[in-house]
Amino acid sequence: MARYGLAVDLARCTGCYACVVACKSENSTRPGISWIRVREEEEGEYPKTTITYVPKLCMQCGEMPCARPCPTGAISMGPGGIVLIDRESCSCGAHPCVDACPFGVLFVNQGKRSYFPEHTAPVDEAAQEAHPDGLVEKCDFCYRRISGGDPPVCVQACPTRAMVFGDLDQQDGGLAKLVAGGNAEPLRETVGVNPSVFYVKERRRAG
Repeated sequence: MARYGLAVDLARCTGCYACVVACKSENSTRPGISWIRVREEEEGEYPKTTITYVPKLCMQCGEMPCARPCPTGAISMGPGGIVLIDRESCSCGAHPCVDACPFGVLFVNQGKRSYFPEHTAPVDEAAQEAHPDGLVEKCDFCYRRISGGDPPVCVQACPTRAMVFGDLDQQDGGLAKLVAGGNAEPLRETVGVNPSVFYVKERRRAG
């Protein structure tokens, strides 16, 4: 059984937001909600500063801290180690999973349902039905896509190939070699939740 994972080469990421736009288009998430976000980190003092763009998405944690407080058992680990949320079971209304996530990548559908409510098209209505009020959602590595043999849409859209997707258990694969070689590490490693997303941390000079 595969264990899917992702590595982001921060030296290659230019902060172009192609991954964010692709994810938004693929999943039609509600206004204000993006399952992948890009955080800008700057270090140093002008004129000697470095800037790094850090894409953040669900880390697909092996320990699933978000699942522990869920009173309905809506969060579980699916095939390939992907953390999934059962939309039919997600009904507690309190959303303790959101606070339990150490990475802040779970979102509650609330607020505006459409960007242009006065001009709702059939595609907008379908998107609204797919993301009902109160449902907790997040990145699932484009589970439907990878089930059909395609990579996550953020990986496919990245123009600099900063994202490497693969099977962490496939020892001769590019992702497994990258992680095993010590060239990548998880975000907030001290949290100890066994994530499946890793970052190659090399700073790039901005000025």
